[in-house]
Amino acid sequence: MNYKNLLIWIGAPIVVIVLWVLIVYMPIDSLAKKGHNEINSILKERKDLETSLVTMSQQTQTQEKLKRSYDDFLVQTPTIERMADFMAGVVNGARMRGMGVEGLSGQYNTMDLSQKSVINPVFELGLKGRFLDMGRFIEDLSEKTAFKGVQKARIVYDEKEQPVLSGRFVIEFKALKERSLEGK
Repeated sequence: MNYKNLLIWIGAPIVVIVLWVLIVYMPIDSLAKKGHNEINSILKERKDLETSLVTMSQQTQTQEKLKRSYDDFLVQTPTIERMADFMAGVVNGARMRGMGVEGLSGQYNTMDLSQKSVINPVFELGLKGRFLDMGRFIEDLSEKTAFKGVQKARIVYDEKEQPVLSGRFVIEFKALKERSLEGK
C-alpha cells in the first residue's frame, strides 16, 4: 500500500479546507459578528432613546394637565370679594333641588390672611328637604372645585313632617384672596 498517495488524496482536501476556514471563513465570520454586535448596540440605543422620548412626552402631558387643572381651579374658585355671589349660587342650587334654606352663616377658618393666597371660608347651611335631595345637593356641591369638604353634618326629622328632614351642614370651601392671573 502506498501511504503517500493515500496521504495526498486525503491530506490535500483537509489542508485546503483548513486554509479556507482560516483565510476566508473566520475573517468573514468575525466581521459578521462585529456587525451583529454593532446592530444590537444601535438597536439598544434606539430603544433607550424611544423610552426617554415617551417618558418626556408623558411628563410634558402631565405638566400640561397640571397647568390646565390649576388654571381651571383659579377660574372656578371664587375670590373673597365674590364669595357672597358664589354662596347665593349655592343657595339657589339648594332651592332648585326642592329644599328650603333655613339659614346661612359664615366665617373664615383661616384668619391669617396675609400669609396664604387660598383661604377656607366655612359656612353653616340649614336645609329642609328630603334625604335623597340633600344627598344629591351635597354630591353636586362636591363636584365644584371650590368645595373643600363637609366638616359637620346633622340631620334630624320631625315625626309630623316625616318625609321632610332638617339638616345643618358645616361646609368648607376654598376661596382666593385675590386673582393673581387677572391680566394673563
